[in-house]
Amino acid sequence: MKLNEFEADWAAMPQVEKEKLQKLHHMTILVSGHSLARCLCYALVWQSERQGRDIHVLYAGDSTDFYPACRESTYFRTIDFNSIAELNNIDAIVHTGYCGEQSQSFPTDFAEEVRCVNALASVAKRTGAQTVLLSDSRVYGNGKRGRVYAENEYAPLGNTDAASREGQLLRVTENLWHCHQKEKHFPLTVLRTGIVLGAYSGLQTFLDEALRAVANGTPCTLPNGGKLSFVYITDVFRAIVYALGKELRDGQTYNVTGNNSTVSAGTVAAMLHDVYGDKAHISLTDTNEAESNGCAISNGKLINEGCAPALGMDTALELCVMSYQTDDGDRLLPNTHDGRLDAIQKMQLTYLLEVDRICKKHNIKYFLGGGTLLGAIRHNGFIPWDDDSDIMMLREDYDRFAEIAQSELPAGMTFQSGKTDKNCFYEFNKLRVENTVFATALAKNHTDINVGIAFDIFCHDKTANSRIGRKIHLAATLFTRALVLNKWNHRKADNGSRLQSAVTNFCVKLFPLRFSYFLMNHTISFFKRKKNARYLYDGMGRNVYNGSFDASILDEVIEKDFEGYPLPIPKRYDEYLTFLYGDYMEPAPLSTRLGCHEILLCDIGKYDTLS
Repeated sequence: MKLNEFEADWAAMPQVEKEKLQKLHHMTILVSGHSLARCLCYALVWQSERQGRDIHVLYAGDSTDFYPACRESTYFRTIDFNSIAELNNIDAIVHTGYCGEQSQSFPTDFAEEVRCVNALASVAKRTGAQTVLLSDSRVYGNGKRGRVYAENEYAPLGNTDAASREGQLLRVTENLWHCHQKEKHFPLTVLRTGIVLGAYSGLQTFLDEALRAVANGTPCTLPNGGKLSFVYITDVFRAIVYALGKELRDGQTYNVTGNNSTVSAGTVAAMLHDVYGDKAHISLTDTNEAESNGCAISNGKLINEGCAPALGMDTALELCVMSYQTDDGDRLLPNTHDGRLDAIQKMQLTYLLEVDRICKKHNIKYFLGGGTLLGAIRHNGFIPWDDDSDIMMLREDYDRFAEIAQSELPAGMTFQSGKTDKNCFYEFNKLRVENTVFATALAKNHTDINVGIAFDIFCHDKTANSRIGRKIHLAATLFTRALVLNKWNHRKADNGSRLQSAVTNFCVKLFPLRFSYFLMNHTISFFKRKKNARYLYDGMGRNVYNGSFDASILDEVIEKDFEGYPLPIPKRYDEYLTFLYGDYMEPAPLSTRLGCHEILLCDIGKYDTLS
């Protein structure tokens, strides 16, 4: 199924954890609704075709406006409401109804929605399917300015304006579903969204004309009312996946908003001006037009269930503005990291060249790794939105580099490992730049270690030759890594298995952190003295979940241009990158490029002059 880069972004659901999506494996899901339902169908089919999740999607209604490639997919088919009573093997139902939609003919739409709910509920009653209903903040009525509404708080609905009629339609839909649920007790979860933003989603909002004007650099106006809640479509999908995977409680209603996305139109105008400068010629008008689209809602209940939003209002606005830009040159991503990304990448290049110098001097074999290797192949340098660098070594070279690195590094650079920094328990070694700060959500709480701008050094270790041996080695690696990371970060393990999580959490409490760290390192390097090992694995990085690969892939080295310098890569890089990423020439989902790391603390000190 061919989608443009904005559609492919939300269809890939990049902000949804893989283990949550895996719970949809082998499901048959019945979907009904309008624009949001169509987008959800695309996303579920995409997951099956691109990620092999084997999700079968039935759309109740007319699919003539679907992409032909979606209609022709073996994972997708349509069914009319006259035949819906014949359905039996349905695992889940998602009804998006009029969430994010404007009614064109209220009496007709009202009657059609009631018919639709009754038909879907008959399937839910018969099959016991996990059912998710989408609604939106208009259901709360004409909210008071300054009020942020929780799930059981309502304001009065008017009788005449379109938003009030749509609010009435949403309330009737919710009540009708609850009546059916009380009769047959099938599992039902209600998700009420803020105003849903989605590039190329077909969803329309009062911000659209302003976002198009900013893309073109033309003047526009926005109604300056009270605060409203917004959410990007991927966070709506995130909540749906959580509900379908039974991560949310049945019979409950949850508000769904974006991260820091309850804002006024004036704040929206300021956000756009901060990013696009003089292209954002936005005037504010005193009117209640904006408030007629909904109200401010609280998503604390959903966050408390572990489903925190992934995208903020700033990212949602940038994605929408970019979707209106026609010139590819204008679609360059705004400079992330508060304007520091250029300087950070120049510092990273300095790291690489120092490592290259040291390794050549001591005849240490290394390769560009991970996203840095990918950048070398796809961009002849850094991935434009990337903020870190990775290299990889084999065990012998990795240990030798650790022995000589600190004595060879120039002033201002530090080698960090569990031996050189007693409070550091990362699985892999790093280089750090002194007098800088660069901390993700994981690192920001570790104030007792060096959290300067980092360069990651990974080791690809030997593993067993037999399939069962490799599985055992991988399982032991994941277990010991979980002991360290959960102990160090003061969190509980939750890997989807209650028994495994319970055992891990028991061991986390039982074992001292230093012992778990020793156990992890010895597990990862268990086969380092093995002769004629045929397989390697990435026991230190995120690619550990990919399993093992043929050791011969890293036998030979060639050089590749990287930001104008020849640096080493595996000769069989195509096999290696395919093992890591699949179709590695396809760029990462667009929303992930706007900030590939969640940087919470950043101070590049004197290096700011590099940008």
